[in-house]
Amino acid sequence: MKLDAADFSALEDPERLAILEALVVGVIADGQINATESRHFDEVVLGLPWGFDRAVLQVMIQGAHERLAGLRTPVEIHDYLVKLAHRLPSASLREKVLFTMVTLMYSDGEFNRAEKNVVGAFAVAFGIPSDRVATINDALHGRDSG
Repeated sequence: MKLDAADFSALEDPERLAILEALVVGVIADGQINATESRHFDEVVLGLPWGFDRAVLQVMIQGAHERLAGLRTPVEIHDYLVKLAHRLPSASLREKVLFTMVTLMYSDGEFNRAEKNVVGAFAVAFGIPSDRVATINDALHGRDSG
């Protein structure tokens, strides 16, 4: 379920940016970023093979954060998620992105209502059926789902 180098090797920059933006959503979903979440975000996100140097990646993360902060209405948020989903080429990649988002959300040991709502919205926008969301949940908790 984890994103890896093979996932990135065939991607273009807009697709990589879509992944990055989704992961930024994962860390800011509940509106609170604590030190544990921040460290885990850096470990996971900066450890992925983006194909950009670290300084460029930091600027991209800041830009993604600013774009997300500008979304105000449910319609703007929905449209953003749909556009993001369209930039990710495959169902398996979207599932891996959702899994990685959830690991970022859960890194503080909590999975609150705001985070659950974000996961639900992404699952719908990404076209991930409930049985696959359950598989993602099982993978998060180290259970074999079958």
